[in-house]
Parts: sequence; C-alpha cells; structure tokens
Amino acid sequence: MNPTNEHYYIADWALSGNRLNEIGDCLWYLNPFRPTCGSVFPSNGSGTFHTRLGEHCFYRPTEKYRDT
Repeated sequence: MNPTNEHYYIADWALSGNRLNEIGDCLWYLNPFRPTCGSVFPSNGSGTFHTRLGEHCFYRPTEKYRDT
C-alpha cells in the first residue's frame, strides 16, 4: 500500500485525539469482507458489535474485557 496525503491527514487527525461520534468508545474494528458483522470480536467475547461504517465493523468493550 502506498499512503497518500489523505491517509496521513486522517492518521494525524486521529492521533490528535479526534473521534467520530458514531464510533464512541469502540476499541476494535475490522473489515469482515462480507455484508454482515459478527456479534462479538475478538473471539474471546470481550467486544460486542456497536455499528458498521462503510465496510468496517466497530466493537465496544464488554465486562469480559476487564478480565483480559
């Protein structure tokens, strides 16, 4: 992959502490390469599905996350 200026801008924006309201306190995201998102991620169940933006699924931590 060859990053463009847009990629660097997005990385700088995120590293500066900015957030998307739609994502909230999600800790994980992935592109499942299919039309649906799984209900948990990672496989140990420490994250639960929150929302999908474009091709990416976002997951919030569960109570199980504290034990990891």
